[in-house]
Amino acid sequence: MTSHMSRRAIARIVTFATAILLLLFAIILTFGIRAKKAELALEYNYLKAIEDLSTSADNINTSLKKGLYSGTANMMSSISSDLLLDSASAKASLSQLSASEKSLEGANKFLSQVGNYAVSLCDKLEKGEKITDEEYKALEQLCNYSEELKNNLWEIEQRVRGNGEELSYETVSKLSEVSEDDVKSDNGNVVQAGLNLGSIEKNSESYPTLIYDGPFSDHILEKEPQMIKNKDEVTEKRAKKRAGEVSVIQEDSLKLVNSEDGKMPSYVFESNINGEKTTVSITKNGGYCSYMLRNRDVTDNNIENKEAVNYAKSYLDELGIYNMQSTYYETVGNVCTVNFAYKENNVIYYTDLIKVKVAMDNGEILGFDGRGFLVNHKTRQLANPKITVDQAKKIASPRLKIEQVQKALVPLDGEVETLCYELKCKTKNNQEVLVYINCETGEEAQILLLVESETGTLTV
Repeated sequence: MTSHMSRRAIARIVTFATAILLLLFAIILTFGIRAKKAELALEYNYLKAIEDLSTSADNINTSLKKGLYSGTANMMSSISSDLLLDSASAKASLSQLSASEKSLEGANKFLSQVGNYAVSLCDKLEKGEKITDEEYKALEQLCNYSEELKNNLWEIEQRVRGNGEELSYETVSKLSEVSEDDVKSDNGNVVQAGLNLGSIEKNSESYPTLIYDGPFSDHILEKEPQMIKNKDEVTEKRAKKRAGEVSVIQEDSLKLVNSEDGKMPSYVFESNINGEKTTVSITKNGGYCSYMLRNRDVTDNNIENKEAVNYAKSYLDELGIYNMQSTYYETVGNVCTVNFAYKENNVIYYTDLIKVKVAMDNGEILGFDGRGFLVNHKTRQLANPKITVDQAKKIASPRLKIEQVQKALVPLDGEVETLCYELKCKTKNNQEVLVYINCETGEEAQILLLVESETGTLTV
């Protein structure tokens, strides 16, 4: 009897101990999951801060490069405003990184100085004074620092994402690899750090990055389309015929799948031949093609970018769309997107845009987007410039070598179109720069940097 009771007691003890162990395991597992979630959340916040900081550093570097080639107070004022906003955003992101204040001292000092120095140069220009060679040199030093800073930041971000490396004190501290001695501030060329940036608007994230797939291509598609205004409505049959011409597909293979309303009412046709889907939209008023998209994989790259531009131009000619000048292009995924702008009487209209997509395996047209042209194109009466080409050239920075000048209509303030002289320039380092001088006021209206690569040309 005693032996039997002992076995029962042992069984109870074992069961009780097992239950306790399972409970402890569950508690440890729960806390472990919570800790892991907290760790992941912290790492996500770090990574987001790095990405935001990298983006701000990119913007700062671009603005500083523009500042090197600005020659007027108006343009320098615009650049300094961008620098102040991006610097404030960068400092906010920097504060979220758990590195010591000492390790980020150089970056903090730079961010405190860069915008304010641009403001000081702007003040000089407004007083009618010139920026000295020493001040340009200081601006170049800031530009060089920003270049290294942004490269460091993107390197950290890519390493963390690519290698699964934890975002730690050591990786964040890499931000300080560029010595603060690289930024010369003791000779009065750079304003002293420590200025109060609290008054700068903290909402700088809402400001857009000035990146375009062609100059001034961010036109407003919500406007009433000028091309279809007061045009007669076409029948579905006529629209289908035009869709066949644009897509080079037999009309019998196209079927109406949708009728779009809104500011650009359109018939939408589709075809599906051998699994290759093509969509074409034709406006109800006027019967113009607003867009065409052919969906197929392009796995080879057999033609040069210049050939792709020629294919795109020939396509527009076949459609009866003339007076279009190719501006910039970009090749992604073996598809080249060519941007065209309308040109008449030696004036290029960057508001009136058409984009054509070309397959790089055989030159086939895979896409057409004429909505920018339909929205903006109209007959215009342009006033004669109040300043001459020679006067415009003198307004540009003396640090630029002007290679070409043409008149261009550009959208600068919302929907306002402005006639400018477009000065295509080069720096001593062969950086291509576009400077836009207002033909009426003589002010620098915009500066864009041309960034060329194997994939194409972009402007920032």
